[in-house]
Amino acid sequence: MNELEFLEFKKLLRKCYEDFQKSFTQHKKAYDYYCGKSDAMRNYKFVTNRSNNKTNVNFVKKFVKEETSYSFGNQINYISKTGNKDIINDIDFYFSSWDENHSIKLANKMILHGIAYELYYLDDGGDSFKSRIVTPMDGYIYEDINGDVVFFMHIYKLKFDETNKTYVDVYTNDRIYFFDDSFSIELKESIENLFGKVPVGIARLSDEEICDTIFNDIKGLLDAYETNLSDISNEISDFRNAYMVLTGVDMDEKQATELKSKGILKITAPDGSASWLIKSINDSFIQNTLSTLEDKIYQLTSHINHNESLASNISGVALRSRLIALENKCTLNQKAFTNLIKTRLEMLFIFLAKRYSKSYDYRDIKVKYTANVPQDDIQIAQIISQLGDKLSLETSLSLLSFIENPQVEIQKIKNDNKNLLEGSALLGDLDE
Repeated sequence: MNELEFLEFKKLLRKCYEDFQKSFTQHKKAYDYYCGKSDAMRNYKFVTNRSNNKTNVNFVKKFVKEETSYSFGNQINYISKTGNKDIINDIDFYFSSWDENHSIKLANKMILHGIAYELYYLDDGGDSFKSRIVTPMDGYIYEDINGDVVFFMHIYKLKFDETNKTYVDVYTNDRIYFFDDSFSIELKESIENLFGKVPVGIARLSDEEICDTIFNDIKGLLDAYETNLSDISNEISDFRNAYMVLTGVDMDEKQATELKSKGILKITAPDGSASWLIKSINDSFIQNTLSTLEDKIYQLTSHINHNESLASNISGVALRSRLIALENKCTLNQKAFTNLIKTRLEMLFIFLAKRYSKSYDYRDIKVKYTANVPQDDIQIAQIISQLGDKLSLETSLSLLSFIENPQVEIQKIKNDNKNLLEGSALLGDLDE
C-alpha cells in the first residue's frame, strides 16, 4: 500500500484498538469470575467486631469446565469424505506435536468469553505448523460487512520488559506489521504472510459473543447466592457469642471466670434463674432463598445438579433425558468449534501445499465429536451388526467411543489380515 493508504490503515487500527479496550473490561470481568473474583466477594460489606467470612461458590468455572469436558473431552475424529487415507495421516502427523490439551484450552476460552481465536504460524525453520490460543483479552478481529476477516490484531506485553510497552502485531492477507499501541511508527519492517490469508481461526458461539455466555447469564444470581451464603455463614459464626442471662445473682469477675472454667453455678435467690440469650435464625427462609437461587442458576445454564437424589428404579432413558438441554447446548459449542477447525485445516493444507506440494481440500474433511459421557457400545455394536453392509466400516468404527481414529484402525485390520494370509501361505508350503 502507498503512504496515504498506510496512514488511513493506521487510523483504522487506532479505532479498532479503542474498541478493543472497551470490550476488554467486560471480558476481564468474565475471567475474574472464572478465577473466583466475583463482585460479591470484592464488595462484601464488613461489620466491625463481627465475623466477616466470605464464601465463594464458583459456578462459572464449574459450568465452563463441565461443558468443555462434555463437548470436547474425547478425541476429535477427522473423516475423509472421499476416503483419502493420506489426508487423514497428514492431519494426525502434523497435529501430533501439539499440546494434547490444546483444543480443550481453546474451547474453554470460547465457552467463557463467547469467542476465542487461534493464531497460526510456522516455526523458525518453516517445517512445523504451529498455533497460539488468543482470547478477546489479547486479540481483536476486524471483519468487513460480509463477515470476511480483513485483519487480526494480537495485543500483548513482554515479560520483564522494563519499558512496559504494549505490542500490537497486525496480520493481513499479505503482510504482518509490528506496532506499539500508539501506531505512530512500525517497530520493525513488516514481513510477508506466507499463508496468503489472515492466519486466524475464529470460534464464535453466537453473534452476541460475551452477552451469550454462562458468565453473563448467571452473574447477578451468583452475586446474590454468594452474598446470602456469606451472610448466613457469618450469622452462624456469631452464634457462638451467645450471652448468659443471670437473674437474682450477684457475681464479680473472679466468680464469672470460675463459672466459665468449672461450669458450676449456685443460685440462692428464690426468683433467680439462668438462661442463654441467643439469636433466633429462620433456617427455612434462608434455605428456601438459597435453594431458589441455586435452582435458577442451574435452569439458566441448562446444567443439571448431579448431587440431587434420584429414584433407585429410574431408567437409563430417563437419566439420559435429563441431559437433553445440556446436550443441545454442547452441540452448539461443537458447531462453533467446527468453524475454527475448518480454518485450522485450511491453513495446514496451505502450508503442506507450499512446503511439500501436497494438494488437499479442507472441505473433504468431516469433523466427528463424541460426547464425553458413558456410551452404550454394546447397543451400538448390535445396531451396526443389524445394519450389516448398509454401513461403511469407517462410519461403523467412528460410532464406537473407544475408537480414536477409524482410518488408522482400518489400516491395522488390513495389515493383520495380510499377515494372516501370508502366515497361512507359509504354513501351507510347509505342509506340502
